[in-house]
This record gives sequence, structure tokens and C-alpha cells, in this order.
Amino acid sequence: MLQAWRAEFAERLLAGDVDPVEVDAANGLVSTGQQLADVDPRSLSDDELIAMVRAVEAAERAIAAARSHALAELEQRGTTERTAGLVTRSWLASEFGIPKSECSRQVRVASRLRRTLPLVDDALADGRLSFDHARLLCDLCNPRVVDSLVELQQPLIDLAADVRFEVWARDVRDLISVLDADGGHQPEPERSHLSLNSGLHGELVIKGVLHGESARTVEHALRAAADRLFHRSRRDQQATSDLPLPSRNELLAAALVDLLRRGSAAEAPRHAPAADVTLVVQADALTAATAGDGTRVDETMTSLLMCDPVLHALVVDSLGVPLDLGRSVRFATKEQRRAASVRDGGCVFPGCDAPPTWCDLHHVEHAEDGGRTDLRNLASLCRHHHGISHRQGWQMRHEPDQWFSWVTPGGQVLHSQRHGRRKC
Repeated sequence: MLQAWRAEFAERLLAGDVDPVEVDAANGLVSTGQQLADVDPRSLSDDELIAMVRAVEAAERAIAAARSHALAELEQRGTTERTAGLVTRSWLASEFGIPKSECSRQVRVASRLRRTLPLVDDALADGRLSFDHARLLCDLCNPRVVDSLVELQQPLIDLAADVRFEVWARDVRDLISVLDADGGHQPEPERSHLSLNSGLHGELVIKGVLHGESARTVEHALRAAADRLFHRSRRDQQATSDLPLPSRNELLAAALVDLLRRGSAAEAPRHAPAADVTLVVQADALTAATAGDGTRVDETMTSLLMCDPVLHALVVDSLGVPLDLGRSVRFATKEQRRAASVRDGGCVFPGCDAPPTWCDLHHVEHAEDGGRTDLRNLASLCRHHHGISHRQGWQMRHEPDQWFSWVTPGGQVLHSQRHGRRKC
């Protein structure tokens, strides 16, 4: 699309159908952007690299203001409806391949800045505010507070100086909630949405946008859970250097899984599995499994899931057609789970504080290797430390009096705990 625009602009330029100011602005913008894109950041010093990022950010804010002005004018004139049969946001999405939700936001903000918040528009143009600042103020500008917000434009612009966006946004939202006497205002008209897509190798890609209170609730819960998991990982690393600290993004992903697992466990009937996962397992190859959709499950995950499952025997004919579904059989009985809960008091991995309700019963000697489902061979482990115990290179062993130990890949020996206390 941009190449086509350049070609059209060149034709207009040759035909003399372009204003000199437009020529200078367009040529300067494209030329400067191309020059910046051609710079190899690896050739820059630290100071030069920082200066470049600052310059690009200032340019982006100015360009955002220019785009906003142009979109507001297009919307005001109805140009795209006349020329292309599309409203401005739809034309923008079609012309440049931008998500339609983002186009709607850009047009809405542009129109609100033009009609109602001119000082915010000026601050965007001269770089004092980012487009995110302007968008938040436009989203909050409902009919009940619009007059007050117009009067407060300059103080709110000044408040943004030298303050992180999150802190500024929180203060602005608090102020608007005080001004909005009627309460209950939902500034974002967009609906929260989420999509789930399975990858070719069993991965799950999650994409979505949350707004308002939903966004704040999820963000707070994930960050708090990630912090908790970080402290757990740090305790694990203090116990053994064979467990490195995960990255923040890895912690956030683990936090999402942890919160969902806990929520599922809280809602499930007593002694019911926290999640229902279909695995197709051959009787003569308990570590080779596929998911219900045919995706192969790696051996480590299969071993973990088969350690404390509810099994349903499915009888098939020679062609694989199901004939009968037997009743469910659980490896560990209700009484064994209660006894392990009393004995262990939660996860037995040293330093872990997971309670019994969050734990699986792990077969220290794996069932596929002939391990029996009796109490001395069952250890309470949270899902995280259960997974660690199944990692390649890790060995879990029995100790006298139903205590346990691990040998890490580096040869370090870790001893289990009961009720948060290690063996004296």
C-alpha cells in the first residue's frame, strides 16, 4: 500500500498537482524514516543508541498527531465513504492491513481530540504526551465528566511529566471516578475478547484484549502469582543450582496455568481430577500417548499425567472403532490420598508451601516400571515440583520411614519435608 501511495504521489508531483508544502513534508518524512531504518544500531555507541531511540519516540508522537489530524478531517468530511464506499475506520483497516479494532480506536480518539480536547491534541503534537496518554483521556471523557475534563486538560498534561504511564493512568482514573458522581462508568466501549489457537506441535497460542476492571483484575492476579512463583523458584535455586531462575515471561505463563489449575481444583468435586485431559495410551506402552485430537504428547508430560490419573478403559475393535467404555479406575484410593495428606501436609519438595489440595500423588517408582500404588511409593507433590521430579536427569528415591530424596543432574541430594519441615 505504501509503495502504491509513493507511486501515486510521484505521478502527482510530475503533473504539478502537489502543493510545495506537501512536497517538502512528505519527502522529508519518508526520507527521514528511511534513513533511520537504514541505520545499523550495532554501529552506534551507547549514547548514540539512546539518542536515536529518543529521536524516534519524538518523531512517532509527532506522526501520531499528524495521523490523528488527518483521520479527524477524513471522518468529518466523510471522504472515504464517498470515494471508497467505506467508513473511515473500515477504509483504514482495508488500505493498510491494520486490525479493525485499532482503526476504530484511532478514529475515535482523533475525533474526540479535535472536538473536545484541543490542549491534549497540542501536547501530543509537541511530544509531551504519547498517543496512549491521549487515548486514555478520550476513553474517560464521558458526558458526565466532559466539562470537568476539558477544564483539567492542562493539569493532567503537566501531571504526565516525568511519571511512568501506569502511575499517571491510575491517578487519572481515580480523579475521574471522583468526578463521575453517577458512578458505574465503563469508559471503553470495546468488548474484551480472547482467542485460542492450537499450534502444530501441541502448543497453545493465546491472544486477546481485556478492558477496564477485567484488565486490572487479570493483571493484578497474574503479577501477584508470578511474584509468588518467583519466590518459590528462588527457594528452589537456593536448594540446588540445577534449577535456574525462569524469566519474567516464563513466570507469567506459569502463573496463568497455576491460577487456572487452582481455580479448577476449587470448583471440582472432592477427590475429582482438577482437569479432564484425554490421552490415548496403548496398554503395552504406557509412556507413548497421543491427545484426543491425535497430537503426540511428549514422554515427560505423559509420565506426569499418568502418575495420578483417573483411567477409563476403552475397548476398540481391530479397526480402532470404540465398542465399550469401562468404568473409571483411579490409581490412588480416597483413603490413600487422605493418609498421604496427613503424612505429608502438602508438597514434600523442600521449601514448597503448596497445601495437600494442590498436590498430585507421585509414584516414586513409576507405575510403568512396576511401581506399586501403596503409600510408601506415593509422595505429595504440587504440579510444578511433580514436573521437576519427572525431568530427565532427576532421580527420586525412597528413604526410611516414608521420607524421600532427590538426586539432581548435578549430583546434589535434596531431602523431602513434611508439613514444611525437613527431616531432623
